[in-house]
Amino acid sequence: MSKKIIALVFAKAEKEIGPSKKTQRAQHISEVLLEDYKFPISERTLRDYYTRFVEKDEENLEPIKPQVIEYLCNYLGYKNYAEFVTAHPSELEVPKVIEEPVIMKDSEPEISDSGRSTSVGFFNQGSSKIVSLLSVVVISVLTYFGFVKEEQNCMVWQEDHYEKSACTGVANEEPYQELVFLNFRKINDLQEVKSRREKHQELWYVKKGGEVEFFSYYHAHPIYHKGLHKVTDYMYKTHVLDKLEE
Repeated sequence: MSKKIIALVFAKAEKEIGPSKKTQRAQHISEVLLEDYKFPISERTLRDYYTRFVEKDEENLEPIKPQVIEYLCNYLGYKNYAEFVTAHPSELEVPKVIEEPVIMKDSEPEISDSGRSTSVGFFNQGSSKIVSLLSVVVISVLTYFGFVKEEQNCMVWQEDHYEKSACTGVANEEPYQELVFLNFRKINDLQEVKSRREKHQELWYVKKGGEVEFFSYYHAHPIYHKGLHKVTDYMYKTHVLDKLEE
């Protein structure tokens, strides 16, 4: 379409100033656009458009900016680009459709011309829908019997660890975080707490209602949603060593 507009614009300029060179016509167009439409565009830019789109007919060119197209259409006597397109519908680019050849195997039975259009048309229109429907049915059946599991993008807290879930909105469910899922768990055995401390492994805690809970990784408490604290020497002595000596 850009090529058609540029060609018509330069053809109109030739009618207005008579037979002339490309540069003279481009200069005329530039002056008219500035004086009549208050739109500045250089003679060189217009000349380059003519060279690229009309003379060289280059492929895969970057289209002319919409604002420029609008004013060029004004110059041609149209209110806007839409009106120009309405007046030149044959110039619209129609995408090419590449049809793949149909290869008929020798072993397949011949189909008469009378039945060909009906049967082929039926399968062309309905095959994709049939395949989609069958896919849904098969997946649904497999899911029901446990062969295909629902996508599990969440995790839910279960007593002392997280388990994967399908984001059903149940209590203590949250988006899946792999590091938390693999490393975060509640430590109920004080001997294990002591062992982790001696091995300099991660150890975190939260205190709620006078009770202390220990965890193996940093994360918000899965039920209270409070941030955890790193176990200090004082916390370790008071709530682990002293408890073990009782």
